[in-house]
Amino acid sequence: MKAFAFELRGAARTIAAQPAFSALVVGVLAAGLACVMFMLVVLSALVIRPLPFAQPERLLHLGIASSDRSDELGDVGDRDLLDWQRQLATLAEVSGFQQMTVNLGDAAGTERYAGAQLTSNLLDVLKVVPQLGRGFVAADGQPGAAPTVLLSDSLWRNRFNADASIIGRTLRVNARDAIVIGVMPAQFSYPYKEKVWLAGSLDASATRGDGSEWAVVARLRDGATPAAVNAALSAWRMEAAKADPVAFEQLTTGAEPLSWLFIDAGTRGILNVMLIAVLLVLLVACANAANLMLTRALARRQELAVRSALGASRARLVLQLLCQSMLLSLLAAAIALPLGWLGAHWVDLVFRTSEQDGPPTWMHFSVDANLILLTVLAALGTGLITGLLPALRAGSGVNQALRDDSRAVAGGAFARISRGLVIGEIALSCVLLVSAGVMVRGINGFAHNDFGIQPGHLLSARVGLPELGEGEGAQQVARFERITERLRNEPGVVDAAAGTTLPGLIASGTRVIADGAATDAPRTFVYSGAIDDHFAATFGLTLEQGRLFDSRDRADSTPVAIVDRTFAERFGDAGPVLGRRFTLDPDESDHSTVTVVGVIARTQLDDLDDPVRPALLVPMRQQPARFASLAVRTAGDPEAFAPRLIEIVRELEPDAPAYWVRGYERVIAEAVFGLRVVSRMFTVFGLIALFLAAAGLYGVLAFTVRERTREIGVRRALGAPAGQVLASLVGRGSVQVGIGLLLGLALGWPFARLLVGSFNGFDPTEPLVYALVLGVLALVALLAILVPARRALRIDPVIALRHE
Repeated sequence: MKAFAFELRGAARTIAAQPAFSALVVGVLAAGLACVMFMLVVLSALVIRPLPFAQPERLLHLGIASSDRSDELGDVGDRDLLDWQRQLATLAEVSGFQQMTVNLGDAAGTERYAGAQLTSNLLDVLKVVPQLGRGFVAADGQPGAAPTVLLSDSLWRNRFNADASIIGRTLRVNARDAIVIGVMPAQFSYPYKEKVWLAGSLDASATRGDGSEWAVVARLRDGATPAAVNAALSAWRMEAAKADPVAFEQLTTGAEPLSWLFIDAGTRGILNVMLIAVLLVLLVACANAANLMLTRALARRQELAVRSALGASRARLVLQLLCQSMLLSLLAAAIALPLGWLGAHWVDLVFRTSEQDGPPTWMHFSVDANLILLTVLAALGTGLITGLLPALRAGSGVNQALRDDSRAVAGGAFARISRGLVIGEIALSCVLLVSAGVMVRGINGFAHNDFGIQPGHLLSARVGLPELGEGEGAQQVARFERITERLRNEPGVVDAAAGTTLPGLIASGTRVIADGAATDAPRTFVYSGAIDDHFAATFGLTLEQGRLFDSRDRADSTPVAIVDRTFAERFGDAGPVLGRRFTLDPDESDHSTVTVVGVIARTQLDDLDDPVRPALLVPMRQQPARFASLAVRTAGDPEAFAPRLIEIVRELEPDAPAYWVRGYERVIAEAVFGLRVVSRMFTVFGLIALFLAAAGLYGVLAFTVRERTREIGVRRALGAPAGQVLASLVGRGSVQVGIGLLLGLALGWPFARLLVGSFNGFDPTEPLVYALVLGVLALVALLAILVPARRALRIDPVIALRHE
């Protein structure tokens, strides 16, 4: 122990005596450790930290998935959920929820809130009790029961001033009277960002495929295991397939941790790639620091040799160098902790400012004691890795150093190891910069891609009409037409429309076959939506063939459709699609057949990062909907018209306020919000790797040049011109840089392909990205070589000849 304390004090004195070198090593390690801490914060928030419920390890998400996408568990219908409640009764308590829009009103007016409909036992499954009033009971979920509602703590405080008498009060909820029965705890917003909860009912008479769709949450009973639940679900599927083999031919069931419901397979894939990227950054930092420590140990070889001659064992020499490395790593951790905290705060702030994207309200990106401990442990491990190689190399052959002088340092094992580490730094930095470049290039491409519309001067909003009962389809169409007509009559409005789709953001999915095709013909998945007669003009859709919708397309006329160029090319083998008939959702009992009357330019209806699929549009009169998006093309700033749009909708539909009111440029920005955050993260990783490569390369080359000062002095004294000496130094450094760049480019392509495999429309072979990365790294490397080389050339040859 005394030996350890002695070497620790010696290491501290050495660090203090070399402030410039120590600062460089600490900065390099701090950059890598800050990335590690940031990634730990992200992983902790999304994966590691348990859900904020009692015994969260017992909570499961159950679902049905297609056999080819078994990693994505989907929602189930009323009938299946009731079956599972009976089938799994001895293993788990099964409940469900579905997200919805809630229009909540009282004498002060009606506002739209994010809400959810819950089975009456979901709160029991989560073991959450309202802070005021009661939760749902079985009677609340019975068909025909009086509507009841639960409010969030924030809604209760902000809208109702924390009035305890709210319990028992009647509010207008989706145009119906509902009784407030409770107020939830302060941090409860399950499942995502909800503020209002309604009691849902399960229809026992619903057939499979009809009725509501529920996300299923289950709590394991004592002694039950996820494997047992999975086995019971498999047995249920086999029995159900006997009665309905067609419906279950391509379906499978599964149970997964409930936290996976909020982190889908795509997000998990991104996290894996990000983790690899962070580890690469740390690896660059370790290689960098190890190289610097190696050069420093080489510079101290005479000192170490003297200690060895005076009786210090090799173990003591290694211990001193390891202590130095550990102390430097701990100093780096002290800097990395606040940097990691700032990164976590940034991510949390960015997601909180997003209107729609981002994690659930209860999921926080924050630093706790466990993360600090993990970061310190990572620092100690990094210190060990960083210092071990230099310590072992410096601890061997020290006696030989007493017989050698400084002229032998340019070659040998030390030089080979150092050159190898420099090549590795350059290669790994190249991989990270290529990945960041591909991400940034791809996301910027989304924002500027032509996806079939003219987004300028467009304002969009969403409206959800209440259920209207008998003849509601015709009433829904009439009410949306009344809103858009009123909007078109406003000063400064060029046109206004309504539709169930927002190009680049929202669309439905439909499977299509050509009319007359074989019953077993493959179904083509297309994006679809219902639109009114003004939709094409408002969004600037380009008609290529046929006509657009007009007054001829009534509810009782022949069903028609407009398709885009992608659709026309997909079904063009049998001739032009104009005038042909196609069956929508042929496997459903309520399938329909439409005739194509128009072809528009290629249009991306759904998310910009989704695969480009055929688009099909039908008239709203023939496919009414409660929920539709409004679009207004204005002559001036669309955002300036937003208050007037809200006012008009409130006036015409007091129970259905407009929400998500924003200019279309913001719509596009929201569509790629998550990708932009990931892109910024990889950009930061790449820049840190660039800094590490530059710092490490400069540090090693500066040491090499300094060790060759006598050689440079001899050559200058013999008449060698400065340019020749400089070219020699640059040439030796360029070989290492060139090998590193070639290796990095070779590794960068597969890594970039792995990264963008989670996205669509990204090109991992983008030539411009590789050219820029190659140029930037080459420039940085050249500067790292030239600076110490020019400094050495300024030394007087006579002084250089006396250098030791």
